[in-house]
Order: sequence, then C-alpha cells, then structure tokens
Amino acid sequence: MRAIAIQQRLQQLILTLRETLARHPDGVCRLPRFDSQLFHTKGTRLADYLQEVELNFARLCDSSQDLVRSRWLAERLVDQIAALQREVGTQQLRLRREQPVQGPAPTKYQEYREFERRLLAMIDQREQRLALAETLMIQQQLKQELETLEGRLARCRQAIRSVEWAASLRGSE
Repeated sequence: MRAIAIQQRLQQLILTLRETLARHPDGVCRLPRFDSQLFHTKGTRLADYLQEVELNFARLCDSSQDLVRSRWLAERLVDQIAALQREVGTQQLRLRREQPVQGPAPTKYQEYREFERRLLAMIDQREQRLALAETLMIQQQLKQELETLEGRLARCRQAIRSVEWAASLRGSE
C-alpha cells in the first residue's frame, strides 16, 4: 500500500510539473542545465528532461517487485523533479546570456539594425558639424570620419541583407 501511495504522489508531482512547464517558454539553452549524474538526457530544453522523468516513473511502476531498484528509482525521481521545479522557478532570475535562445537570425538582425541606426545618427552628427566647421583642417578631419562611417554603414547594410537572404532561404524550405 505504501508503494502505491508513493507512486500516486510522484505521479501528481509530475503532472503539476508538466503543467508548470507548459506555461513557460522552453527555448534551447546555451549552457547545460543539469549535472550528468542527475539526468542522462543531453537535450537542452526542459521538456527533454521532463521526458526522462516520465520514463523513470514508468520504470518505477514496472519494477514494483524489486524493492532495492524501486527505492533507488523513487529517490532519483524525487531529485529530478526537485531540480526541474527549481529550474522552472528561477527562469526569471537567469542572466540574459543563460536564458533560452529563440534563434540566432532574429537576434543578429535586430543587432545589425541597431548598428545601422547608430551609424546613421553618427553620420548626421558629423554632417552637421561639417556644415558648421570653420577651418579647413577640421573640415578634412570630418570628411575623413564621414568616409569611415559610410564604409561601416555599407558593411552593416550588407550584413543586414545577408541575414534577410538567409531568412528567406529558410522560409522557402
């Protein structure tokens, strides 16, 4: 009877954990989430680890005759469930670099667009200063800076086109 009560309690914890995971974004993380001693799963999404927990629970239900194995599996399941609960509970506290990655293309695209915006602002600033420059030396220096900034802007726009082109290729597949 005690084993059945433990299995029911574990099943309830797994159901609660599944519902909790469904409410959180589950992107791919750059860093490993758990120690390899706790989970054998090599996945980087929380759903991958939940699958291992569910598989271990099924094994626990199947091995009810072997008391030593059942006890070990039950302890492992409790540890795995606790680790997943902590991971889900701390998602908002993670540093930006540790948070799930949604995909490199939108991030790079937005980064390049921000560079483009800043370069355009710098070019406008230099052009305004050039219009107000009084000496030839300052005018030449500002023209040199403008040429450099325009070269950077051209490379930035080329990078934007490359990301857009790569995204259009992925979209047509």
